[in-house]
Amino acid sequence: MDNSKPTYTQDEINEILKRALEQQAVRERVLSHDELLEIAAEAGIDRESMDRAMAELAQEHTRELARQGEATEIAAERRLQVKRFAASLTSHAVLNAFLYVICTRFTGGDWYVWPILGSGALLALQLRHVLFPYEKVQRRRKEEEKQRERERKRAERAEWQKRIFGDGSQIAEQVKGFETVVEAGVSALVAIAERKLSEHKSREESSRRNKGR
Repeated sequence: MDNSKPTYTQDEINEILKRALEQQAVRERVLSHDELLEIAAEAGIDRESMDRAMAELAQEHTRELARQGEATEIAAERRLQVKRFAASLTSHAVLNAFLYVICTRFTGGDWYVWPILGSGALLALQLRHVLFPYEKVQRRRKEEEKQRERERKRAERAEWQKRIFGDGSQIAEQVKGFETVVEAGVSALVAIAERKLSEHKSREESSRRNKGR
């Protein structure tokens, strides 16, 4: 009786581990990151290949979530446009019916056709948004992007002003210091002017006394 243990090729090992992984996933639903790396190491898969595979899977999940989010946004936009189209259709129907009654019973002629054609053109434009809501979504995204860009530039200008002038308290202190310097300079000028006037008066008085002698 041959008691030697069986041997497996690399393909058989990969297949066995794959099936074992599927069976464990059915029972436990999830595997931890370490368990997955351990299984890969046992299968002879190097860490770099595992990291690359995980990164690709994460990218695929990200793209799938983006597609799902975009599909949800488009569906919401379509529902909104359908509601607006229904409201506009009702309004145009009531208005055109009213104009038709006035035209046929009171004024005569067939001028009511022109308001109907105008309403039809407007409704056709709205129907286009119902059939192709992605254009509205894309336009709204561009507006949101422009708004974010304006906010970013506003924040940059505020940061630039803060770096140059400092915050409000620093500006107030600088202004107060400037006013103090100006007041001191004015006071010094006034004192000099008073001293000069006093010296001039003294000289005039001395001159008058000398002449009186």
